[in-house]
Amino acid sequence: MPSPLTEKEVNRLFQLLDDNQLIFLQSYLKQSKKSKWLEKLAHKKGIVLHSNVSIDEVWEKLNDWELKEILDGGYGNRPYKCECGITLRYCYIVHHRKENKTYQLGETCLGNYTMMSAELIKDITNGFHKIDLERDEILIRYEQGWDLPTDYNELPLTEDLRTQIDIGLPFSSIQVNKIEKMFQHELLQVRRQRELDRIAQLRMRQSAFVSSSDVSLYSPSRIQSVTYEDVISQHLANLKLIREHEHRITYPVMLDKWNDLQEMMKNLRRGENFDYSKFLSRMFELLYYLKLY
Repeated sequence: MPSPLTEKEVNRLFQLLDDNQLIFLQSYLKQSKKSKWLEKLAHKKGIVLHSNVSIDEVWEKLNDWELKEILDGGYGNRPYKCECGITLRYCYIVHHRKENKTYQLGETCLGNYTMMSAELIKDITNGFHKIDLERDEILIRYEQGWDLPTDYNELPLTEDLRTQIDIGLPFSSIQVNKIEKMFQHELLQVRRQRELDRIAQLRMRQSAFVSSSDVSLYSPSRIQSVTYEDVISQHLANLKLIREHEHRITYPVMLDKWNDLQEMMKNLRRGENFDYSKFLSRMFELLYYLKLY
């Protein structure tokens, strides 16, 4: 797990954002923490969350402590006050649904007032820590410069993700992983077509080179070819996917193709001849066979 940024570093990176980016990111973080609170509380009570069940319906079932808001007074400031009297930078507004009462609490008093177990409070705060690491990653990517994968341009992303793109905020690894999983089949099709187009262009360049050169001067080494690094950068995700499901490859012919594919990668790494078209054919046959495409 990466080390978290210091408060000073987070504050410096926040200052790089414009108002729209800052408001969006803070809203995203708050909503993520509310969702994490709900997820952990529901899990503790044995309630399974489903996408077709609204948040209000879940809270009706839980009828317990609800996280309404997380306030941040800003770097170096403690403008809020806990029910115990201590001043706070971070203030958790929690509402007890049964009693219909709302409290302002610091992290220490969350357990004291809510009577949640120390284990549950730890699970929740650990979840909050991971969300803060996600914030750090977004800020670092913003400072370093991050380009949206071109594959995502035509995807029917949610309104929030589209807004994030429009205002120029990078996606976190967590968001990218969700997109990759949600649109796995669409992305495979787009990437396969892109690779086929790339092969077609490569063959055209090869043909042009041969036709414009003296046959006696022609040698395979003078034709542009892919490197091991090229293939890995383009296809590592698919190769890993096949590796994860290789135990399901039971048909002898497909086993041979999987072994052949692995041998081709070893040969390429050693600098031997490599048939890129055959590689793609083998890889996508396996993806189809495993129903990963």
